[in-house]
Amino acid sequence: MTSNVADMLNQASQDSLDWLIGPTTTEEFELKFYEQRLCLVLRDAPEFYSKLLKAEDLDTVLTTHNLRYPVLRVVRGDEDVPRESYTLSSGSIEPIEVTKRFDEGSTIVFNQLQSRVPSLSRLCVNLGAFFGSRVQTNIYLTPPHAQGFKPHWDTHDVFVLQVSGRKIWSIYDTRIPLPLKGQSFQSGHHEPGPVTDEFEMGPGSLLYIPRGIFHSARSTDSASLHITLGLTAFTWADLLVEAVSAAALENPSLRQNLPIGFTSGRISPDEKNRLYLEKLALLHTPFDPAPVWQYFRNKLMAENATLFPGLLSLRLDEEVVTLNTVVGRRQALNIDIEGGTENCVIRCWDKEISLPSHVLPAIQFVMSTDRFEVRELPDCLDGPGKVTLVDRLMKEGLLVRLCVGA
Repeated sequence: MTSNVADMLNQASQDSLDWLIGPTTTEEFELKFYEQRLCLVLRDAPEFYSKLLKAEDLDTVLTTHNLRYPVLRVVRGDEDVPRESYTLSSGSIEPIEVTKRFDEGSTIVFNQLQSRVPSLSRLCVNLGAFFGSRVQTNIYLTPPHAQGFKPHWDTHDVFVLQVSGRKIWSIYDTRIPLPLKGQSFQSGHHEPGPVTDEFEMGPGSLLYIPRGIFHSARSTDSASLHITLGLTAFTWADLLVEAVSAAALENPSLRQNLPIGFTSGRISPDEKNRLYLEKLALLHTPFDPAPVWQYFRNKLMAENATLFPGLLSLRLDEEVVTLNTVVGRRQALNIDIEGGTENCVIRCWDKEISLPSHVLPAIQFVMSTDRFEVRELPDCLDGPGKVTLVDRLMKEGLLVRLCVGA
């Protein structure tokens, strides 16, 4: 990927984080808070998150998307409300019963809403690109004077965005620094220590909670709506596991079975240790780790996919693309561009778009320019070629038509 395209994508992702955590700076966040401690940004800004999510969005999803458990859950305290009380015999969510459970004091949880609401999708893609992490949303709608979950910790970092209403947060002693997925909180087995901090968040406020910190929240006199952004990062343990697998593909010795009798006492502890160190030393032999890094990048691009509103409208639009058409790059695209002798390839989400190599300067221009007329494309293409390329990229979802003067 060329530097100007990479710079553009990096800037878009950092702009999203700057907006999210401001006035805390990115540098301060990375140095003082990330994976270390809470970051609390209190704002008196009721409309701050209004462009991300509104109650009308939840109504649309609840009543028109034919949801099924566990895409939507109803919880109270540390237990799920029996799903039979708010689902049909077919397993579909019954909206009226969901709202009745809310009236009775239960919290409604919308999981993975970034796959349904474009504004949330764009934020998740941009933050995922910045952190190199898979990012998803859970939406919590809590009635007055209620608690969705009892004290617990998460095995992923979270950003809490208070959209409306207020919540009082309690923080307890941390039990496991940076827990892995297999070290999840178990109700009845793990108990919180004493409260170490307590604060109230109003609309527009933000809270970052590193994984492993015990926390709980309860609403106040009015209903509370907040967005949780969960960052499921790739750890060094993940990378080392994949590195061992990659090394084993190159070295037959690492593909050998464990020795016969290793469970029966036939092999002494000292011999087991010698064999282990022998195999471990093989990992220090030179091998190219680049494919391992690329594996995680490809995984990230596939899982943090943006939404593509307008694809059918484009095909029903009778206005054809001309040299005067004004277009722009779709927001929150996570892409790679590779040039070759015969073809150049755009890799995005979980697909590849192959084009003739001579159009590479035009692709680089498209992916690094927010707004342009078709005629402004580099002259590696003639007029008809520029129109054809833009029409193709619009249908692939990379470009959108913009209104003149917008």
